[in-house]
This record gives sequence, structure tokens and C-alpha cells, in this order.
Amino acid sequence: MVEDVVETHELGNKKVYVRYHPDPNVLEKHIYNKAGEMIHMERDSLSYGDDFKYFMSGTWIMDKMTVDDEVMFEKDSILNPQKPPNVYSFSDDSLLVSGPQYIANYKIEYLDSSQVVLDGTWTYGIEGESTYRTQRVYDMDHFQITSYYSFIWTDFLEDTEKEEEVIFRRIILSAAANLAVPQ
Repeated sequence: MVEDVVETHELGNKKVYVRYHPDPNVLEKHIYNKAGEMIHMERDSLSYGDDFKYFMSGTWIMDKMTVDDEVMFEKDSILNPQKPPNVYSFSDDSLLVSGPQYIANYKIEYLDSSQVVLDGTWTYGIEGESTYRTQRVYDMDHFQITSYYSFIWTDFLEDTEKEEEVIFRRIILSAAANLAVPQ
């Protein structure tokens, strides 16, 4: 079971507390008033497509990619504006990815707590350059929810000969469009 305070009141008291139960695949959200009293509780079974869709809605970035036990990518703890990360924005029916060299636009169907179907295209680089490439995708991918703030995207690279683990982290975009990673 994973537990975390995901939002606090101005004076530091917890406002939103979440608990994730991996066995039955249930996410609990407890909401507290400023006095510290629980005023509302939501319980979602992520085994249903609608609850899974609601959970995934929002903005995510890649936290770490490991291929054959070698770390290929690890997010810096400090945002470098010269090298911003790719941002993955999930909504009810789409996944949009934007970054300095990479864009993608997918229609997404949430099947259950671990499976999605992606249908769309991605593009890397600038057309005319030697590194430019684009591809159409129709694929079923698997997600493993590890906490309110993270999930593992299985088969992200679609390479059956390599063992991979790609971890994504939920982020909050401020009004100024700066990236802030939750504490």
C-alpha cells in the first residue's frame, strides 16, 4: 500500500491525502478542511476504464528510463530551461506529447487499470534534417500504477529483445508554464 499527502493547506495541514492499494487496484482520496477534519472521501477502482482515465488525466514527464539494467535517462532535479523535458498530457480521449524535438498526437482508449490503446503519430526532429523521423502508431500499451504521482509504462520502446522500465511522474504546470514537480 502506498500513501502520500498530495496537497496541503497554507499552514501546512494536510488537505488531500491519497492511499493506493495495489492488490485490489483501488485509489482512495481523503480531503480535509483547515482544522484537519476529513470532510470527503473518494474511492476509485482503477480496474474500470473511467476511473483509470480520471486518474491518468493530467500532465506527466519521464522520470527515469532503464534498459537492460543500464540507466539511459534520469530527470534532473532542477529544471533546465535550455533543455526542457517532453511533456505528456493525458485527457479523456487523447495523449499529446510536446518537447524541444519531439511531438506526438494520439487518440487514447483506456481499457482497464493497466491497458491503453494509442492511435496516432509521432515526429522527431526538423523535416529535412538527417535525424528527422515520423511514425504512425496503433498499439496497445500497459501501465503499472505505482503511486498517485508515478507509473511505469511497459514496452515503451517496443523492443522485445531488451528489458526496459520507464517511470513517469505526475507534474503540475504553473500559470507561467514553468514545470514544478510535486514534493
